[in-house]
This record gives sequence, structure tokens and C-alpha cells, in this order.
Amino acid sequence: MKTRQINTLALAIALSLSACGGGGGGGAGFGGIGLPPAASPAPAPAPAPAQDDPTVAVTTEGKVAGNAGNGLVSFLGIPYAQPPVGALRWAPPQPPAARAATLQAKAFGNACPQAPGAVSSPIAEDCLYLNVWKPAGTKAGDRLPVIFYIHGGAFTLGSGEMGPSPLASRGVVVVGINYRLGALGYLANKALRAANKDGSLGNFAVMDQLAALGWVQRNIAAFGGDAGNVTLWGTSAGATQSFSLLQSPRAKGLFQRAVMQSGGAAEYSNPSMDTSLAAGDTAVQNLGCGGAADVVACLRALPVSALLAQGGLKWRPTVDAQVITQVPARAFATGNFNQVPVMIGGVYDEGTLFVDMKLSAAYYPLYLRGLAPAGYDTTAIEAAYPIGNYAVPAQGIARAMGDAMYACGNSARRDALAAWVPVYGWEMTDPQLSFPSNPAAFYYGTAHGMDSYYLTGTVDSLPTYPYFDPGGAAPDAATTAQRKALSAQMVAYLLNFAKNGDPNGDGRSVATRWPRSMGPSDRALMEFTYPAVRTSSNAFEHTHKCDTLWGPDVFPPLY
Repeated sequence: MKTRQINTLALAIALSLSACGGGGGGGAGFGGIGLPPAASPAPAPAPAPAQDDPTVAVTTEGKVAGNAGNGLVSFLGIPYAQPPVGALRWAPPQPPAARAATLQAKAFGNACPQAPGAVSSPIAEDCLYLNVWKPAGTKAGDRLPVIFYIHGGAFTLGSGEMGPSPLASRGVVVVGINYRLGALGYLANKALRAANKDGSLGNFAVMDQLAALGWVQRNIAAFGGDAGNVTLWGTSAGATQSFSLLQSPRAKGLFQRAVMQSGGAAEYSNPSMDTSLAAGDTAVQNLGCGGAADVVACLRALPVSALLAQGGLKWRPTVDAQVITQVPARAFATGNFNQVPVMIGGVYDEGTLFVDMKLSAAYYPLYLRGLAPAGYDTTAIEAAYPIGNYAVPAQGIARAMGDAMYACGNSARRDALAAWVPVYGWEMTDPQLSFPSNPAAFYYGTAHGMDSYYLTGTVDSLPTYPYFDPGGAAPDAATTAQRKALSAQMVAYLLNFAKNGDPNGDGRSVATRWPRSMGPSDRALMEFTYPAVRTSSNAFEHTHKCDTLWGPDVFPPLY
């Protein structure tokens, strides 16, 4: 069967470049989504297959044939929109064409243009494809919960092949999507906005995600999924865009719960129109189209290679008053969002992938100061992370970056959302990795994205993760067993949440009840660790200095 659990190398490369994908970049510049209607009507379900063949599904565009094996059926490379090429480059996604012949959905479709190495699929601009995995034997109309996955990769890397397909053997239908990346996904330009006549600005990637969610509403019943029970799950940059979809009026009714993994989503994660236009104007000038008589025609005639060469610019979903109407971080404080239960969390060592391991002590203060806006008094920051506390300078920068950009961003989002919806927070810590004995060199710890292995039940593959650093201690049998047990618990919580919006389910499949976060008065958190998981309240904020240094009440509003 042409599918895979998780392409670990692809995941590693994408995550290693996603400092801006989750938390984003602060003052230092450390690295750092036809449309569905505003209110989703009841979808017209696809007709059931004429034959009782679990490897065939009938969509609104025609039949698709997949492959069965390993306890699931995969349908790969299904187009959910027309190819975004030619006149559709930098245009809202258009509905896919109907097909008379059965689509052989047995290989991943093209990944969207990106630097080579992050994905195994071919790369081409014709890339708006999704993948569906379902449990073996599932029939049309079975109404299983749906997990809709948005991959990470700094808004510039990755594809739907990174979807958490192993979960499909556990009683859910999984959807993983491609979406336009980099300049093709986020370029903000006034001429493009005028040509598209929809008022949106720069949010082509977010519109792709909305179109894919709309496809799910129309078609997922044909794969045995329940269009009324969709869980949005985003990792890193995917989590930032999930926060954006949580705010977008155009996403109303398209999902019923959301999981944001290592996102942060502080205010700078969604630039204003002016900020995005400035970045877009720079790109257009660099591309030689600034003075063109027809800027749109000039841009659409450019080779993809020229667009990929536009490095150094930050690509983000824009608050454009159309697709995203308000900065999500602000919208959550006022209740102006799609109110669904949420899970929000990450790992203990979020910052270790994003630092120069050989950073010298001489540059240590400069990097710490770079985490704050220009002119900000950084005395408290420098005092909170004394270089003498760490084996090497890079470890201190990684700790400060992880706290500022991920941990405390997640904490602030949990606080705001808890006033309106059920919120479940988590942090995962692998103690063998995060607390090596007497470290003398840099270590990655429980690195950004590592909890994906636990949440998908693929922890046996953890040693293949390039940033898996056991700190000189080879996992013994007891540690391996504890990791597997922790993974089983995390998968059970996730599947419970996907089924009914409560990770505890009926309480019978979990040993420790996951408490709701109630906001600043009781920041309840699930601490995923071994030998046993545990719960806490406000301890996370103290550990990561959210209550004294990085929180919204003690740091500039930018954060």
C-alpha cells in the first residue's frame, strides 16, 4: 500500500525550520491560510458507492479508488480544488472539476513548491491535493469522527503526506492536506486583491484550508466520516493557522473542535495589512514586477524558481478584514471567534531546534535582547536567564526562546479562550531527554514536534527523529515501556477529544482525569511525562516565566 505512518525525515526538516511556524519571530527576527460561505449550510452528501467495496468512495466529483492494508484504507492525491496555475495563481481556490473516470487515488499528489528535502512527493505548482485514511471495513455513512490535519513547516515547507495516518486504524477518519506555501500562499499585493475582486489580501493558503474543509463537508460521508464531527489539528505553523481558522468567520461550522500543537499564536503571528503589503511590495520589486504595466500578469508569468528564491521574507496569514477579521489573540479575549472546545499545548524544550548550537558567550546578551522589541528594557530578561545556569550559551537562548515564543503564547491563548469554551492544556516532557545528568554540551531535550510521535502512537520510531538526543543514555527496556505507555494514554485522550470534545471520554479509558483550564484563576494543565502523567495548576506559568516575564500583562502587547 502506498502510504506511510509519518515521514520522520520530512517532519524533522519541516519542524527544524519552523521557528516562525509556531511561535514566530520577535524583535530579533528569529524565523518569525470558491470559498465556503460565512455560515456553512447543511452539506449535500456524496452518493453512496453502488458496490460494497471499502476501497472505493463516490465523491461529488466522481469515484476514487484507494488501497487497503495495515488496518486502514488510504485514498491519496485527491484534488480538492483546481490547479492554482496560470490565471489561478494567487487567486482564491476554485472547485475541482468533475471526473467521469474513477480516480486512482493510490499515490500522494504533488507537494506545493518549496525547497527540496522536506517531502518525498514530487513538487509542482499543481498541488491542491488531500489524502484520506479510514479504518479498514469502514463504509459510507458510518459517521466516524474526522481529524483534519494542517501540517507545519514555517509556512514554507511540508505537505499532506505528513498527516497522522496511524490514527485511522483507531476508529477515526484522517484527512491531511496540501496548501500553498511561501510567496504563493501569502503574498499580499494590492493589484492581486483588485484582480481577485473578493477583498482578501495574501491569505491564499488559508483559503486553501477553507476549501479543503468545505470539501470534507461535502464528501467525507462517502469515506465513513461524520461531517458534523470534525476536529481541526495543526502543528507549529499549522497550529498558528488553526488559531486563524478559529477566528475566521468563513470557517464557521466547518469544524467542531480544535487542537493547536506548539503554535503560540501571539499577536505578531498575524500581521496587519500594512505589514504584509510592505513585505509583498519588497518581493514584487525583487521579482522585477514593481514597475510593470500589468503587475498581475508579470507576477503570474514568473517561473516558480524565482518565487522560491525570495528568501528572508516572513510569510504569514494576514488580518485582512475578509478571511481573518481580527488578530486571533485579541479576538479570543472578546469571544469573537468560532467557539468550539480546544486542546492547546506543546513540549518542554520548544526552542532547541531554532538556535545555533555553537553560539558564543560574547553574543549571548545580544540574542536575549533580540527577543524584545527595539527600545525595550531587557534587564529582567537577562537576569532571568543567567548564562552560568547552562552548559553552553545556546541552551540558555533556547530556553528563553521556547518560553517567549511558544510556552507563554500557549498559556495566554488558554487563558483567553477559557472564558468562552472548554480548554484542555498540556505539556509533554520526556525526562530522560530534557534532564540529562551533568550536561556538558548542547542537547535538544523534548524538542519541538516530538509529541507528534506520542500523539500518533508511533513512539517506536522516535529514535529515527534527527533531533532525538538521549544525552548519552541509551533507552533501556523500562524507559521504552514507559514511553509506549505514555503514548497509549496520549492517543486515548486525543481520540476521546475527537469523538466528543472531552479528552476524558466516559472516564473508562483514562487513568488520570484531564482537568479543564479555567483561566488565570486555575491554569489546570496535563503534564504528559513518565513514569506517570500528572496534573498541575499554574506550575507551568511559573516554570516558563509567563507570570513574571513573558505574560501579556508584563510584556509589550506585541507578544
